[in-house]
Amino acid sequence: MDTLLISISLGFIKTKGKVKIALIFAFAEALMPLVGLFIGKGAGQLFGEWASLIGGIALLVVAVWLVFFEDEDEEDKLERNLVGWTLIITAVSISLDELAIGFSIGLIGIPIALTIILVALQAFVFTFLGLAFGSKLKRYLGEWAEKLAGIILGLLGLWILFDAILHLYHHG
Repeated sequence: MDTLLISISLGFIKTKGKVKIALIFAFAEALMPLVGLFIGKGAGQLFGEWASLIGGIALLVVAVWLVFFEDEDEEDKLERNLVGWTLIITAVSISLDELAIGFSIGLIGIPIALTIILVALQAFVFTFLGLAFGSKLKRYLGEWAEKLAGIILGLLGLWILFDAILHLYHHG
C-alpha cells in the first residue's frame, strides 16, 4: 500500500521513466527482505523496529518540502532530479518496512525465492500503476498536484510513524 501511494504521489510530479522507477522500486522491495534475512533475528528486530520510524520521518520531511517549499517553476528540475541517488534513496526509504519479511522468512519456513519474486512483482505492478494513475490525475489537479502529493506522503508518513511508535511502545 505504501508503494502504491508513494507512486501515485510521484506520478503527480514525474511523468517520464515509469518502467525504470518501477524496476528500481521493485529491486529495493526485493532486496530488503534479503537484507533482513542476513541481518538475523536478534539484530534485525531492533533495526526493523527503528526502520519504520525512520521511514515515517523521512516521508514527513519530503511531504513538508512538497507542501511548503516546492516552487511550481521547479517542477521540471524536480523531475530531472528523480534519478540516480535520489531515486535509489527514495526506493530504499519506502522499502525499509520489508526488512521485517526477511527476519521471519527463515523462521517460518516459506520459500525464499518465491517470496522475493512475489514481493518484487507486486512492487513493480503497484509502482507502475501508481505512477500512471498519478500522471493522469496531474492534468486535472494542475498546480495543486505537488501539494496533494505532499499531503498524501505526509499522511502516509504519519501513519507509518504512528504504527512504528505503537509497535515500539508495545514491545518496550
